[in-house]
Amino acid sequence: MRLLFLLFFIMFSAVISAQELPPVINFNSNLYGGGNQNWMISQAANDNIYVANSAGLLEYNGAEWKLYPVPNESVVRSVKVVGELIFTGAYKELGFWKRDEEGVLQYTSLVPQFPGELRDGQQFWHIENVGETVIFHSFEGLYLYDIQKEKLSEFPVPDEVVINLFETEGEIYYQVAQGGLYSIKNGEPELVIPTESMGDVELIEVFKDENELVLISRDARFYRWDQEKLEQYQQELSRQLRGRSIFSALQVDRAMLLGTVEDGIFHVNEEGEILHHFNQENGFLNNTVLRLFEDRNNNIWAALDNGLNVINLDSPFKIYQDLYGKIGTVYTSFENSEYLYLGTNQGLYYRKNGEEEFKFIEGSNGQVWNLNFIDGVLFCGHNTGTSVVEGIQKEHIAERFGTWLVLELKSHPGYYIQGHYNGLSLLKRDGNSFEELPMLEGFPHSSKFIVSEENGNIWVGNEHKGVFRLRLNEALDGFEEIQNYPFESVSGITSSLFNFRNELYFATKENVFKYLPTEDSFTAENNLAEILSDEKRISGKFVREDGDGLWAFSHNALLNINPDPLSSGFKLNSIYLSEELQNITPGYENITALNNGTRLLGIANGYMKLENSDFEPGDYQPRINSVYNAALDEEPQRLSLNEEEPFHYKTNNIIFNFSIPEYKKFLTPEYSYRLSGFTTLWSPWSEIPNAEFKNLPFGEYEFEVRARIGDKIGPSAAYEFSIARPWYLSYTALIVYLLLFAALLFAVHKIYKRRHEKFVEESEKALRMKNLEAEQEIIKLKNRELEQNMTSKNKELAVSTMSLIKKNEFLNIVKDRLKDAEQSAQVRSVVKTIDKEISEEDNWKFFKKAFSNADKDFFKKMKAKHPDLTSNDLKLCAYLRLNLSSKEIAPLLNISVKSVEIKRYRLRKKMDLPREVNLTDYILEV
Repeated sequence: MRLLFLLFFIMFSAVISAQELPPVINFNSNLYGGGNQNWMISQAANDNIYVANSAGLLEYNGAEWKLYPVPNESVVRSVKVVGELIFTGAYKELGFWKRDEEGVLQYTSLVPQFPGELRDGQQFWHIENVGETVIFHSFEGLYLYDIQKEKLSEFPVPDEVVINLFETEGEIYYQVAQGGLYSIKNGEPELVIPTESMGDVELIEVFKDENELVLISRDARFYRWDQEKLEQYQQELSRQLRGRSIFSALQVDRAMLLGTVEDGIFHVNEEGEILHHFNQENGFLNNTVLRLFEDRNNNIWAALDNGLNVINLDSPFKIYQDLYGKIGTVYTSFENSEYLYLGTNQGLYYRKNGEEEFKFIEGSNGQVWNLNFIDGVLFCGHNTGTSVVEGIQKEHIAERFGTWLVLELKSHPGYYIQGHYNGLSLLKRDGNSFEELPMLEGFPHSSKFIVSEENGNIWVGNEHKGVFRLRLNEALDGFEEIQNYPFESVSGITSSLFNFRNELYFATKENVFKYLPTEDSFTAENNLAEILSDEKRISGKFVREDGDGLWAFSHNALLNINPDPLSSGFKLNSIYLSEELQNITPGYENITALNNGTRLLGIANGYMKLENSDFEPGDYQPRINSVYNAALDEEPQRLSLNEEEPFHYKTNNIIFNFSIPEYKKFLTPEYSYRLSGFTTLWSPWSEIPNAEFKNLPFGEYEFEVRARIGDKIGPSAAYEFSIARPWYLSYTALIVYLLLFAALLFAVHKIYKRRHEKFVEESEKALRMKNLEAEQEIIKLKNRELEQNMTSKNKELAVSTMSLIKKNEFLNIVKDRLKDAEQSAQVRSVVKTIDKEISEEDNWKFFKKAFSNADKDFFKKMKAKHPDLTSNDLKLCAYLRLNLSSKEIAPLLNISVKSVEIKRYRLRKKMDLPREVNLTDYILEV
């Protein structure tokens, strides 16, 4: 994200100058709503940067720029932050800005307090302060504003033009035209350097150096004032700067930065030596430097006639960038006591130590892959083969199809092994000369990485085949053993093979494998792989330094690995540098230790120097700059950062803007945030300095944001807020809902109870009906059973009666025949026995018992209707009930049929039955 704001142009002149510069950031101010010109710069306590711009006041918080025009929309010439107030001076306008509760700057004009009238064309070019007193400078005079008293007054200056205003070590100085240098003492002017001593010198800046004043003039002359005389010094520097007009200057430690009108900035040490020169040819947006400012993190801000530049003077990196393609991509480098060599895609270049220009070594045209210094000899691996470099001369010693590298063959002193595009070959040294031996047979593979061991093992890393272990034959023209260690399902593109602390490693982009001699295999489980497990490396390339140092390359850092003195493992130091700035084809990363302890990192268009590998970014805490909320499809409204009232439930779309005021080119902040109350998870790291949450439900929330630079995570910043309940979910509404719900429950209960009671009633009625039907059915069944029983008993009675009748009839016949026979005692005895069998009393007992079983209530009913009936009458009624005829009754009563008829007649009389009523039918109906 930061790179979108930076226009990074490090340029150099047509001569291949070796000027190595600190990183420079470019801000094109008109891209951020401002104008081209920038006049003065200041910094607030929260590290925000404020710029006096031709379109107004520019504010930068490290993530975004914001423009605040002054009321008359004129050019803002000056700015100074004092506490919470930001003072600005413009055309016929002066005043201050103060941040409101929403974090927006609001302007208060001091024009109404201005003593006298503002003159036509009057502008305020400079603002300084001492404590709570702010001094505005215009050519027409000086004006003092007392912050405590909120009062603006005019400082008594002779009726002369005030050329410039200076502040140094808490003291205020000013120069008047055709006059001397004055200071302000106790609210009064005090002459410091008289006119006769100053002459026509126009001062640009005033510094203090112990008891002396250091003065810098517009025409690039430097003076010292020792309270008595004005003495010029640094005359050689003045000679070098001749013809250049100094417009601004800044003291940094014991050095100076000089901003010119025509030629950018010169960085000069206290001896007057030019350390760096920044201009349009090497990265500046413009050569006219109107003001210089140093922020709290030692960054130098240059306000230009067109844009802004920031110089990171204390950066651990220095850059030499070849945008004109004079050198090309640096693939390898080497430095000795005399020269610095660069091997590039265009050839081999050198620069004599102490000089500034690189020169081309003749005959080295083409790709240089490697510079290997072995046994006092500098070998150059080239696209056309192998050369030896001595001084500024190159001697070709091996004509091969590309040489990746040259390495000492440790098992054979005096021999060197070369890795080529298509295999391996040997060089034999004889004194100062080398004999090129034929290609080694049986191994046609590209050999970019080689490790030679004293036991005769030669290890070769290949991007496609993995690792090979080779052993030379005695004739040294081929191999007696070739063993391949492939890595299945592992991409070897950009891989490398290296020996570190006497252990062999093969590294890919994702894995680091260590060779285990006892098992003759490679394993991904090792200390080096473990310490790098969280790093997102951009390739498998590792670079080993002499000693115990090892370098790797991640997407946002250079990784320096060294043995841990307190354990058998390693310690990792990350030096933040984004992948875009490393800027070289993956797998060809290179870094070289130079003589002075610095390191040279080859990049696609030049190189970078790492001067401090122990550099660590400071502690940074992100700052929440603004909070917005909005309802759906409405414009967001900025909120107070101290907002305590709950947000309306409809304005539940929240936007947070945050940043770190970090102005280092190579330090790009990344942010992660979470919204407690919504989620406990942190968001993925991103360079985007804002977060948006849509359609949040009501509740309590805490927004937290944290930042990291490289792998260093700082403390988080937080903002608490709440979203009110909708009216329909307010506590009052909930109580109403509860009451309505209770009423509804009550009504439902009543309705249910009523329905339940009705249901129970209907169920009981239905049950009663069913019970009644069941009872009726039971009665029917019982009646049916009774009828069946009755029928059965009647049948039994009828059968018994008929049997009795038949028996009696038969006995009567027998008796009658016996009577007709001869009478004898025996006959009479039989007759007597027969009479006894057919006795009326015995027949009646039998009959009565059978009849009562069949119709037990008949006699009661008859007695109830006809109480006068005798037992004989009831007997007759019983026989008639059985619908027996007179003929059938006669034997039962042991009388004649006629006697039965007479009994029937008499029975009718007792019952008083009418003539038309049949006696038998009447008895059957009882």
